[in-house]
Amino acid sequence: MRKPPVLQLLTALALTLASPAYAAGTPAGTVIQNTAVLEFTPEGGPPTSIPTPPVTTTVTAVCALSVLPNGTVAAPGQSYSLLPGEGATLRYTVTNTGNAKNTANLRVLTDAASQFLPGDLSIHEDSNGNGVVDPGEAAVTALSLDADQTRSVLVQVSTAAANRGNAYLNLVAACATNTSGRPGETDDDNVARVSVGEPPELTLTKTFTPAAIRPGEDTLVTLTARNTGQGASRPVTVTDFLNTPEMRDFVFRSASANLTGGGVIEYSADGTNWSASETAPVSAIRARTDSLPAGGILTLTFRLTAPATDIGTRRNVGQLRSSDVSVDAPADITVRYTPSIALGPISNPQALPGGELSSDDKQVRQNALLNQEVCFPHTVQNLGDRADNITITGRIVTGQGTVRFTELNGTPITEPFIVPDLAPQATRDFNACYVVTKASSSTANEALRAELTATSSRGAADNLTIDCIINVAPNLLNPVKSGDAGEGLVAPGQVITYTLTFTNSQSFALTNLVLRDPLNNLQILDAQGQVIRTDSLEFVSADQGGAPEGNDVVWRFARLAPGETLTLSLKARVPASTPDGARAVNVFTVSSSEVPDPIPSNPVQNGVFNQANLSLVKTSSPATVSYGSTITYTFTVTNRSATGGLQIIKVTDNLPAGLDYVDGSSTLNGASIIPAVTGREYVWSIPGLAPGATAVITFNAVVTPAAGSQIRNSALATAISNNGEIKTPPSSALNTIDPLIFGRNTADLVGYVFLDVNRNGVYDRGTDIPCQNARVILAGGRIALTDAQGRYHFRNLMEGTAALRLDPNSVAAQNISVPQDAGRPGSRVVFLRNLTSVDFPLAPEAGDIAVIRDTTLRVSSTLPGQPERALSIRKQLFMTDEPGEYRVQLILSAGADLSGVNITDPLPAGAELTDGQNVLTYDTLDSGERAVTYRFRWAGDPKGAVTDPTASWRY
Repeated sequence: MRKPPVLQLLTALALTLASPAYAAGTPAGTVIQNTAVLEFTPEGGPPTSIPTPPVTTTVTAVCALSVLPNGTVAAPGQSYSLLPGEGATLRYTVTNTGNAKNTANLRVLTDAASQFLPGDLSIHEDSNGNGVVDPGEAAVTALSLDADQTRSVLVQVSTAAANRGNAYLNLVAACATNTSGRPGETDDDNVARVSVGEPPELTLTKTFTPAAIRPGEDTLVTLTARNTGQGASRPVTVTDFLNTPEMRDFVFRSASANLTGGGVIEYSADGTNWSASETAPVSAIRARTDSLPAGGILTLTFRLTAPATDIGTRRNVGQLRSSDVSVDAPADITVRYTPSIALGPISNPQALPGGELSSDDKQVRQNALLNQEVCFPHTVQNLGDRADNITITGRIVTGQGTVRFTELNGTPITEPFIVPDLAPQATRDFNACYVVTKASSSTANEALRAELTATSSRGAADNLTIDCIINVAPNLLNPVKSGDAGEGLVAPGQVITYTLTFTNSQSFALTNLVLRDPLNNLQILDAQGQVIRTDSLEFVSADQGGAPEGNDVVWRFARLAPGETLTLSLKARVPASTPDGARAVNVFTVSSSEVPDPIPSNPVQNGVFNQANLSLVKTSSPATVSYGSTITYTFTVTNRSATGGLQIIKVTDNLPAGLDYVDGSSTLNGASIIPAVTGREYVWSIPGLAPGATAVITFNAVVTPAAGSQIRNSALATAISNNGEIKTPPSSALNTIDPLIFGRNTADLVGYVFLDVNRNGVYDRGTDIPCQNARVILAGGRIALTDAQGRYHFRNLMEGTAALRLDPNSVAAQNISVPQDAGRPGSRVVFLRNLTSVDFPLAPEAGDIAVIRDTTLRVSSTLPGQPERALSIRKQLFMTDEPGEYRVQLILSAGADLSGVNITDPLPAGAELTDGQNVLTYDTLDSGERAVTYRFRWAGDPKGAVTDPTASWRY
């Protein structure tokens, strides 16, 4: 049906006025004017328009928010699958769909349908839109948005190890203001789901098959990763690095890698960069899979070739990495040869035909003596394909005893017994020797059972062999040997008569008895006492049927009853050509059918040395002496032998009456030596004399009036060579005695220098104080220093008038004037004749003086091409009667002129110098001696008053 035109216009107007006067995107405050126009055409008239009055509308503020993506518990807008302990980041956009700027308050709600409560749930604005919470993007709870503005936000979610199931998280945005009176909008249909499944349990094992290979052989490497948990894993990578120090000489076998259980294999030439194709070389290999499901197994295998020479055990570690899971799997591969060794009876190391520990691998002796060594011969063999170091050990299994190893000729083998570098198939023979100390009391019918073990250095299985002794009797056999020279020295060409005595002390007879005396034990030694060769004594004769057999003299008897004794005689000569220093060692042995192992006698040992080759010559000087004179004696000891050394040479001198030994006068080859003194017997020791060597001993003795008109002094020398003693005939020196004490034209001058405490001018021992190192000078220039007792002595002066003086620089005190000084204290003019005595009394200090320190500083220097220069400073510290006062005396002794001398004798801390100087400076300090004194006061402990001087000079 057609509508009238007016109706149509009215209808259009009605439709126009029915539209709202505002929109969400129209800014608030916008004024909208709306005017309606009625247009119509009256019937018969022109078209007419009638406007209505304008209607004004102002747009009010509207808050509207939109959060995307939307979601519900039934249909989450976002879903994340995590493992326990992992985290997720939810991504949202928040839009202000209102028409004015507003603040959107944000919060995250955990829906009640959740099976666990996740952690964190902090909200962050994603300023750069990278979908990651960056440093500086702090947590927010509200956003200020302009109309139509959209901003990205992130919600951080964390889970704990115990979380399982689903958690539903809803980001709710709510308007902060409402100015229009309309309710503020809230967008709360933005549910995301975080699912935490069961975690995986990842393991990794690594094996080498075989784990022990020969050089150059292959081994199969197997790495097996398993997920024994209930959940699938994140991506898994299994890696094996082959370029480690221990594995870098192994070679990857090309095209040998295989992977089962899914994933891909990758190779690396440097352990860093990876390729799907095999590299050259293969320094690392790995397998990768996106996930290993629960119960899943990933197996990577490949082959390696061992180095051709370098053997040993290597360790390689496989690695499994998945997310935060890290598992290492070590495995060892041993590169070795195929060793094999055998140990058994002599010439049958493999104990054939029975083999290891069979009856063929067991040696048995019926009889042995207690505490008597029994030896079993053995052979060890290297059955392997490489040289081997084989160690032989032994232990007593039954009974008690000791074990040692020897060569077949009896030479001891140093233990531990190791046969080094035994070549493939090579053998080594030896003896295992046992001394039974106690027989077994068990019923095993074995008095002793021993087990020998051979051990390979290359890993071969140990090999054993057994030695047994059935009966062990007490050792009652004791062969005894003696010689007419005893244990002393014998000379070349000398005949020695030996006596051999043997008694059958056993309870049973000995049959087929053999006594054997080897004569080839004449040992020739070098200068160090080492045997360089052996010679033989020369057979002279033997009684009771003894006859030479080779180098031995042998007696044979069919039977020796219990208790029966044999006494045999043997004469042998030391060859005339035997050099000094040789040693004759003679032993005889006894054996029988019942005692097959020879029982040795005691050894008789005689060193060989021609006693005439030790000489002592004694001389004396001067030949004519007077009472009080000194005789210098000289001993010249010579080893004239060309081959034999001497040890512990002693020179013995019994000084006759009339000689007094001068202490400290002995020298050996110019070096000081101290003799051993017993009464008037003096013994000097010389450590040793090599062949052809000479030693010189000197000493001094003073002649006393008991000497008479002449004195004879004798000495002798003894020496040890090869444990035997050599003695020289006595050697004497004769000296004539002139009874005159002084000659016609000679005199001696003696005297004392002392502090005359009682000022009587006479030296009173025990009262007066002697002055040591005081210098007395004769007019002719001769000088004498006083000893510790204050004594001086000038010898052999011409008879007549002489002048002498006490050097004032050598003493600290002043001379006391006496009539003999002619008004010049410290000087004397005397007539010398025979023995003349002149004393120098010195004025004592005001009080008694006690010396509390006496020390000497010695300083020396040597420059290339120049003689040694030395300075000696003797310091004496005295305590005077004055409380707190000390006196110091310095005696300066220079061996040569010294330039630029500086001497400092420091005072104790806090001391006051009261007299003299303690710091001395000399442009030139002349050689000789001088004395310097000074005084100081100090209130401290006397022990602290002691200081040490220092000295220096210019070269």
